[in-house]
Amino acid sequence: MLSATPSNNSLPNRLLKLAVTILLPLLLLLAMMLLILVYRSTSTMINDSIRYQLQEINDRSQSRLDSYLSGLDNLLSTTVENHELANILLQDDRQAAKQLLQSTLSNSYGEYLDLLILTRQDQYWTNMNSPLYLLEHSLKPLISNTPYYNKWSNIELDPSPTPLIAMIQRYPILSDNSGQITGSLFGGLILNDNLTLLSLLGEEIKNTNLQLVLRGKPIGPVLVNTDVSSQVFSHALSSQEQMGQVHGHYFSLQPLLINGEPSELSLLLLSDKTAFHQLQKNYFYHLLLAVVLLLIALSVVLLYRVKVITRY
Repeated sequence: MLSATPSNNSLPNRLLKLAVTILLPLLLLLAMMLLILVYRSTSTMINDSIRYQLQEINDRSQSRLDSYLSGLDNLLSTTVENHELANILLQDDRQAAKQLLQSTLSNSYGEYLDLLILTRQDQYWTNMNSPLYLLEHSLKPLISNTPYYNKWSNIELDPSPTPLIAMIQRYPILSDNSGQITGSLFGGLILNDNLTLLSLLGEEIKNTNLQLVLRGKPIGPVLVNTDVSSQVFSHALSSQEQMGQVHGHYFSLQPLLINGEPSELSLLLLSDKTAFHQLQKNYFYHLLLAVVLLLIALSVVLLYRVKVITRY
């Protein structure tokens, strides 16, 4: 009878030790699973939110680009449809042509035009181009490299001191009498330093930086709304991904639609670190929560063990 008591007393202790031995690893495993679940769910939630915001900004920029090009197209089409223009070409009246082109530049959207060129018999005839660019020796290749009518094209020019990229469209000038093409009107803009276009695409956009990209290479200035280094832009481009994260910045690189089709011109969007910091805060909060839950569970086990020991 005396020997049975330690056996009875040792049985709960052995059961408790066995329970603790099994329960503690299970609690640790549960905590790890909780952390992994929190990590994935938080990452997915924030990444999806950022991607939605960047896509929304890209769509708004695309809408503004469509409106911008439509305004230019309407202005140039109106100029081409002026019945006097064909007669001016036939009469070889350069002075009248320059006056008409100057009137075009004075209209709405005319201030956006860097290039305004008239050709006659497929040869350069006269122009009212921006004096900021030396384009005289580049007009012939520009004309020959723009074979399509009523279609925006990206043309690379090579004036000194640096090459320029132009977005240009060609419009046929038709004779009222014969209906034949008497010449062409070329109108367009230079992308290399076009802050007007970039500002238009980034209108009312905060905490996000913009840059135009042509065939994978940056072109023109950067519209900077946050404190970000140029290396971040370079790393985002070198990743060759449409969406991602680099140095705590989320980015999106998607082609812009021109002529209703994806073009070689893309828009790079680069956010600030607000979302990244928010993600870090969420990680820390949920990590702290998981640690607290684990400590509570351990405290319950220890209290139970103390209660069992004191009972016997």
